[in-house]
Amino acid sequence: MEPSEILDHVRQLIADHSAGDPDKWFYANRFVFARLQLDERKTKSGVKKRLFAAKAACYRCSQPFEVKKGVNLHRLDQSRGYYDGNCVLMHPHCHEEHHAENAARESATDTEVIPPANGSKGTLVKKSKVYDDAPFTYWWDIVPNFTNKLDQYEAVEFFCKDTQLRCRVSIEELKPFLTEDRQTSRGDGNWGIKVNNGHEDELAFEPAPGGKTKWEYLPVTWT
Repeated sequence: MEPSEILDHVRQLIADHSAGDPDKWFYANRFVFARLQLDERKTKSGVKKRLFAAKAACYRCSQPFEVKKGVNLHRLDQSRGYYDGNCVLMHPHCHEEHHAENAARESATDTEVIPPANGSKGTLVKKSKVYDDAPFTYWWDIVPNFTNKLDQYEAVEFFCKDTQLRCRVSIEELKPFLTEDRQTSRGDGNWGIKVNNGHEDELAFEPAPGGKTKWEYLPVTWT
């Protein structure tokens, strides 16, 4: 069976179990979801323990770990799973720097334009891969010269490569978040827009370093 067929099968089993009872459906859905997440956490925990037992150093800086708490597990090939040959350990700041560099490299190639139609200005499309071993799920890095183009368009569409989900944000909604005091230290002062864990129905606007600003969230609808 393909993954989509497995999902359809599970959905049907939950529907049969609940028999139209919304409370039973809610509990069964949450139960299955939580157990699958637990299975993945156990897999990741086992890989992490084995890497520590082998005295693995940080993959990025090659320095040993003083404490185990907070050390990040990273997949070398993000399209593959959590197993010993595909995982390494990193300090939290090294892990964040690694993803920041990758996001900056990809930002130039992960922007498309939907041409104008029916009198509209057109739409910019920003694409992101999934980051499922980080505190956030998706990350769109916005470079300063990107903002110079905003007024030429009607909206920006934030696109998730793995699920094909997307949300549309008008330029008027987006611009108030892209202020100078929210620029990060990456590149020439980029803006980070993420989907943080626990805030799946919002775009999270990254604060600037030094505590000058705080996270801000914009509710969105994924389609």
